[in-house]
Amino acid sequence: MMRLLCALLAVCMTAPVTGEKNGIGRFDCADGAVTSVTESENYIRWVDCAADAASMRSALALCRDCHGRGADVAFSDIIAYVAYKNGNRFGKKDAAHFRSLSEKLSRGMTVDEAAGNNKYYLYHKEAYAAVFGPMVGVEEGRTGSSVEIKGRFPLAAGYWYSHYDDFGNSRSYGYKRRHLGHDIMGSAGTPVVAVEGGTVTEIGWNRYGGWRIGIRSDDGLRYWYYAHLRRDNPYARGIDKGARVTAGQHIGYLGRTGYSATENTDLKTGATHLHIGLQLIFHPSQEKGSKEIWVDLYGITGFLSAKRVKVPSGLPDRQIL
Repeated sequence: MMRLLCALLAVCMTAPVTGEKNGIGRFDCADGAVTSVTESENYIRWVDCAADAASMRSALALCRDCHGRGADVAFSDIIAYVAYKNGNRFGKKDAAHFRSLSEKLSRGMTVDEAAGNNKYYLYHKEAYAAVFGPMVGVEEGRTGSSVEIKGRFPLAAGYWYSHYDDFGNSRSYGYKRRHLGHDIMGSAGTPVVAVEGGTVTEIGWNRYGGWRIGIRSDDGLRYWYYAHLRRDNPYARGIDKGARVTAGQHIGYLGRTGYSATENTDLKTGATHLHIGLQLIFHPSQEKGSKEIWVDLYGITGFLSAKRVKVPSGLPDRQIL
């Protein structure tokens, strides 16, 4: 109940627009305003992405079932409905919520009608729609259409990786702060791919993230951050500021650069890994400073592990000289 109350307070409270810099918590977001992001005072100020991979797989199965009956349902609406039912605390008990919703949808109800336009549901509906964006949707195939995962796991197929839920852990380089991303361990040189399409808004050296790439989604609501890329050869050919990328496109290579004001320097401690971050931007004041919203990606990357892209070997790289 406390989490739900905090969520509503976050939606209702007003906050001044700031340009305050926030070091690694900022991670160089996109330049300029995005017209698709509202500038009214009625916008979400806090999001807790608590859905786990198992719940996402259940939501996908329900989406596919509805599509097979000729009724398309938004993946994020299903997640929002379960979040409203369980207080945004996902677990095994949610199987009952999925069954109940499935029965209601089979009778012709919409998710909104099933939730009765509950205020908690409406908050989660907007929040999770921003988190997932076009990550799941209908695809046309040779034998007809189906609901598929459209987002892609950030490390290419054929390479090992390991990870755990490290969101919120402490960091101390430069100053004490929370870890506002997700670290995925792997081998140096593993190809990194874009989770979602968009425009490259930031690229180059950052003293915290080393060689990094920032990609803003087409709707302006999401900013994807890929950091600690490989020394000497961090980027794939054609990846420059302003470039358009698609989900699954090869954008760089796994490394361990950063924590230095000197370019092309490896971390003095720590394993080779990708730091991937997802920032939500509902209002220009959330682009930089203390109002930024970063979400936990552990569940999402677990869900996307079913969609790994093969990257051909021997591709030409964009070298750092």
